[in-house]
Amino acid sequence: MTTSHTPMKRMFSRLAAATLVALTAACNADQLNIRDFNRPTIDGVAKDPNGIQILATGITDTERDQWFGMISDFGIFGRESYRYFATDARSVSNYLIGIAGPKLDPGGFASGNWGGRFQQMRNVVKFNDAVNASTLLSATDKRAAKGFANTFYALNVLYLIISRDTLGTPVEITTDVTKPAPFVTRDSAYKFVIGTLDAAAQDLQAGGSAFPFALHSGYTGFNTPATFLRFNRALAARANNYRGSLGCGAPCYNAALTALQGTWVPALGSTVTQANLDVGVYHIFGTAAGDTPNTASFSQDAQNYAHASAVTDAQPRTGGVDRRVERKVVALAAAVPSPGGFGIAATHRFDVYPTNTTSGPLVRAEELMMLRAEANIMTGNAAAALQDVNAVRTVSGGLAALGSLGATQAAQLDAMLYEKRMSLLFEGHRWHDLRRYNRLGTLPLDRTNHFVAKVMPIPQAECDGRSTKPNGC
Repeated sequence: MTTSHTPMKRMFSRLAAATLVALTAACNADQLNIRDFNRPTIDGVAKDPNGIQILATGITDTERDQWFGMISDFGIFGRESYRYFATDARSVSNYLIGIAGPKLDPGGFASGNWGGRFQQMRNVVKFNDAVNASTLLSATDKRAAKGFANTFYALNVLYLIISRDTLGTPVEITTDVTKPAPFVTRDSAYKFVIGTLDAAAQDLQAGGSAFPFALHSGYTGFNTPATFLRFNRALAARANNYRGSLGCGAPCYNAALTALQGTWVPALGSTVTQANLDVGVYHIFGTAAGDTPNTASFSQDAQNYAHASAVTDAQPRTGGVDRRVERKVVALAAAVPSPGGFGIAATHRFDVYPTNTTSGPLVRAEELMMLRAEANIMTGNAAAALQDVNAVRTVSGGLAALGSLGATQAAQLDAMLYEKRMSLLFEGHRWHDLRRYNRLGTLPLDRTNHFVAKVMPIPQAECDGRSTKPNGC
């Protein structure tokens, strides 16, 4: 799916242009008082008929523009992918070797996925300020708009705590930029995410039949308050499973199962097709002027390679191996050496995103079935989990159905994690899934001086800007 749409960085200039005619018409004797049209105020946005639309588009654009950096970083840490620049080895050395400790350099390549998340959270705060100040929106419209925006606020906090884990993260945007919000613990961050999603769900439920703005084609089927609520509940299921595996246990897994009932996950035991599994919410990309191509595509950026273990770990089937690997991974005509000799030669590339306009998923039904299988395993319902695992395994993987997931919960998790890994290759999940179930030690080390990072560091600039240093600085 592709639709050209305006990037966030042009949002304010467009808004200024939209109001220019009205402002010019209002000129009076003070016409030499030149206004800064590139810095519109909240009041100006709230009164502009196009203002809320431009801000909403900015939120979805900003979310998309951060997607590739996240799946690339998480893919390297999770030994799903390599990123090889022939003239720059830092995408290997900074991620897999690090500095003395070993640990990741807080001033290096592998300390990203930080500032952009807080900028997006600030975008949501400004969006909500404009919505609250609007004289053009009804009370129902305002509930719908805030439910939409706060879902993305929660998603960005979720990405932050996935990347920093035990180091914690701030979860607030302060009005005074000289007084940064404090860090909170991992569990507090997860509770904040879940609470914010639940509050956003209430707003969406009270948000009427339509949003007061349009969403792009990646939200087809999820572009009204009622249908966008299903996306919100999918994120709630994801967050509850994550928190469940980190100490919350059965209460969170049961909350995940409840949340999944409000999503588009296929009914347990129903017949599914690959088309069913691919239904979801997507980032869209384009090549028109001012748009953004999909840099996860090898056709756009021939630097992203598949880790060899995706092929060697693929389970066999009649006539080949796991169809997910056959479909998503392609052998190279010639091996590509690691820059600087810091890694091993790449022998395969991804075909998950065949073109630079291929959409990238935020959430797909295939993930939702794996989330349900996980929650059922962890609440003692392995029989239900087996149904979801086999549905995905046979349809997406072309593999024979399993008779059992295993006699122990650990074995059942291993079986589910294999299916989730292959189903969601290069979508940004494996590193965190293995970490939260204490399985990082199962990841391969390509060189004797490689290590597996447990967390991304707090960036050095963040540490330097705080008088009270958080854990990790």
